[in-house]
Amino acid sequence: MRAPLQLSDRALIALLLLLNAGLKLCWLGVNELTIDEPFTVHWSQQSLSDLWAMFRTENNPPLYFLLIKAWSACVPFEPAWLRVPSAVFSALTVWPLYLLANRLSGRSVALTAALIFTFTNYHYGFAHEVRAYALFTLLATTGMWLLVRGKDKPNNGLRAMLGLSALNVVLVYTHFFGWLAIGLQFLCVLVLPDLRHLRRNFSIGLGMTAAWYLPYATIFLGRLGSSVAHGTWVEPPVPEELYNMLWRWSNAPVVVIAFLLLIMIGAWRSKLTGPGIRLASLWVVVPLLGMFAVSFQVPMFLDRYLVYVAPGFAMLVAVCIGSVSQDLRVSIGVSAMAIIGMVATFTPWKDNGRHPSQVVRQVHEWRSGAVILQPPWYDLTFLYASDPNECFTLPGAERSFCMGKGFLWTAEDAASLPIDPSAEEQVVLVDAGASLVDPSGSVKAALRAALPQVDSVEADHRVWVYRFRH
Repeated sequence: MRAPLQLSDRALIALLLLLNAGLKLCWLGVNELTIDEPFTVHWSQQSLSDLWAMFRTENNPPLYFLLIKAWSACVPFEPAWLRVPSAVFSALTVWPLYLLANRLSGRSVALTAALIFTFTNYHYGFAHEVRAYALFTLLATTGMWLLVRGKDKPNNGLRAMLGLSALNVVLVYTHFFGWLAIGLQFLCVLVLPDLRHLRRNFSIGLGMTAAWYLPYATIFLGRLGSSVAHGTWVEPPVPEELYNMLWRWSNAPVVVIAFLLLIMIGAWRSKLTGPGIRLASLWVVVPLLGMFAVSFQVPMFLDRYLVYVAPGFAMLVAVCIGSVSQDLRVSIGVSAMAIIGMVATFTPWKDNGRHPSQVVRQVHEWRSGAVILQPPWYDLTFLYASDPNECFTLPGAERSFCMGKGFLWTAEDAASLPIDPSAEEQVVLVDAGASLVDPSGSVKAALRAALPQVDSVEADHRVWVYRFRH
């Protein structure tokens, strides 16, 4: 049996938690509410019946929306406050990551992995999003810890596997890709010698997780079938994307090159024989390459969908650093250099370069008639940046009516234009990715045919505002 957690380890975990919380609760309001955040916030304000209807048509499980619904009722309706849960979840992730690495590879490796995680811009970004990814990361990392923790428990870890099963229920109700994280756990049980004796009890727990998911299974399978049959908005990846993903996890090109060299040296010297490097390698290589390969058929190779893998990368780098040399002083020196590299390239104060308020200002400057938003789902981002207390929280039909009173409309293509351009003196078009729904540019063509004089400006990152007039 393993000795009880020493006080020094408890103190170190407490310091790591304080460091993470201190960092991730800072600069929460630097970025405007943008990308998918307005979607989460809007739907968190809807009735439960409307929420359930949305879940049937969107790739979003219910747990995080319900959490934000409860949280937003207790705090000011501002981006910084709405992001607090994600910041807390991300900060807490360092706890199971440290415990896992410590159990498999020792205290120095655990500390290195925890600090690499702490100073990763990638994780910091998700800690500042009103989305489920920080919670997903916490649950997936905790699941790996519970899996390894169960290997030394009596009765082949039955109680531990049942606890893991309960956590996995929360995981799959947080994000659909939680099933990929569970698949990774199952692969570890099948492949890793130290975990094979857990196969029977893990399978029992997996069956219980599936049983608890049955009420949602129809929706999940329907959304999965739709994605496979009709494709996604993501483009198939190119080989360079593999490197880019590792770059995101390492902050900067020079750091990722150093990390890859350390991984190769550590893998060669250890011959992949230690439990820590074996688990970390599976954690990183299988999902990374697997999702890359699948994305040629069903494109899904996005950084956010691999968020549960990134803590494994931090652990893999740390384990390989520990294998670089048998001289403890060399390992400590290399660890220090790796951490210094992460700290030097860590920029938590920087914004993400997206400013929908600039789009709103440009529209107000040019507007003297109708305004068209394309694609339609940009309406939530625009409305929150314009005035979150006016139309933003209203349900669909009421929101459209509220927008219409201000001559603000949405359109997918020319056939769905709610106005007759020839009857207008001027129309402003906001193109926030119109090619996704209108690849032929039919809306621009229709507006240009009726109103031939065109002005344009890129008001935000890849968001263009056009003014069509006589």
